[in-house]
Amino acid sequence: MARGERRRRGAPADGARTAERAARGGPARRDGRGSSARGAARGAALAVLVLSLVLGLSGSWLLAWHRVRRAVTLHSAPPALPPDSSSAAVAPDLFWGTYRPHVYFGMKTRSPRPLLTGLMWAQQGTTPGTPKLRHTCEQGDGVGPYGWELHDGVSFGRQHIQDGALKLTTEFVKRPGGQHGGDWSWRVTVEPQASGTSALPLVSLFFYVVTDGKEVLVPEVGAKGQLKFISGHTSELGDFRFTLLAPTGPGDATPKYGSYNVFWSSNPGLPLLTEMAVPGQEEVKPWSSWQAPY
Repeated sequence: MARGERRRRGAPADGARTAERAARGGPARRDGRGSSARGAARGAALAVLVLSLVLGLSGSWLLAWHRVRRAVTLHSAPPALPPDSSSAAVAPDLFWGTYRPHVYFGMKTRSPRPLLTGLMWAQQGTTPGTPKLRHTCEQGDGVGPYGWELHDGVSFGRQHIQDGALKLTTEFVKRPGGQHGGDWSWRVTVEPQASGTSALPLVSLFFYVVTDGKEVLVPEVGAKGQLKFISGHTSELGDFRFTLLAPTGPGDATPKYGSYNVFWSSNPGLPLLTEMAVPGQEEVKPWSSWQAPY
């Protein structure tokens, strides 16, 4: 009996055998029930994560859809302005204006098919190569500061533009009357800013008129190729006429000019107006080849 008891006491338990085998580096028995529990826990955690992602994405999509629906849904209140509020018949004092963003100076009508006017300029001989044509406001083009010194939003305005050693002043004034917002006038003044400068650098000023291509424009050229008038007709304005006066010096004493050139072209689109005025473009034709559209 004593031997049997000693034998039973000396036999190690399963847990001890497992620990002993693990200490010796031998294989230990795996608990199948523990592995199943851990797998179920990982599956449940993954399912919760996927469900959270689905709910989050669904909530974001629903919120975005709700915001878009609110943005495009018209308010039930009546419109603040009638559909023809920008027409010459309803608001003649606002029909013409400097409604030309992204260009240094220009005017147009507030209408679906407007008549546009604008200004470009270039200094010649200041730098090698092709002169830099100024038209659209570009970041880093070296022009500035510039901006409106005076502007009432309706009838007059004055702007200063600094371009290197030149200072340009653009002014406009409107005179009410008629059925299409009245008449308006421009004045562009170019002055040297460098101290001790006795002569003004050679500057080219470009005045242009643009239609949508379905209207009529007829230039009238006078002596020495000077553009004196631009007559035309549009469905909104009817007959109209631009008068271009000869440039003058300080005090309006002596006319100042070197030469005049008149070009005409089909409308390539507003983004391409600057490129159209650069020399070498085939679609630009001199006045000598111009023919009336009738």
